[in-house]
Amino acid sequence: MSTYSNKYEEFLFHRIDDSDFLTGFLIGHLVIEHLLEEIVLSYDSKLKEHFLSLTHSRKITLIKSLGLIPDDVANCLQSINNMRNNFAHKLGYAPNKGELLNLISKCRASFNDMTDGLEQLYGALTDSDNLLEAQENHGVGLADLFIQVVYDLEAYANKDV
Repeated sequence: MSTYSNKYEEFLFHRIDDSDFLTGFLIGHLVIEHLLEEIVLSYDSKLKEHFLSLTHSRKITLIKSLGLIPDDVANCLQSINNMRNNFAHKLGYAPNKGELLNLISKCRASFNDMTDGLEQLYGALTDSDNLLEAQENHGVGLADLFIQVVYDLEAYANKDV
């Protein structure tokens, strides 16, 4: 029996923890995109073709406009996407500690922190010079951010919220 509580948790921990920051962030972003598709398809499967033609940002906007996720969740997802865009369009981009703390803070305010991963990650990063140090010294890292987001998105897809 798995010690993980949902089908994405083990995937995210192993893939993100075994990756550099950029790769881990992109993996988390891809899982979010997959769950956004599940959310819209659980609402109306006829939207699939249209949904797949949209940019990530417009997918979030569509789901928000349909009332399938709250405004604060959509805003946090847009912040994650903005950081992903920085990676894509600014060669060598690396978010600084302040940018990461801001993103984690937005997620703390928008998502249920079921395992206190966001709270622990915020505290660990506050006490560290960078995310790698936070992971080494406190055992929390980038995977914890995406797992908390995924828990809620999975609930929205299953209409448990």
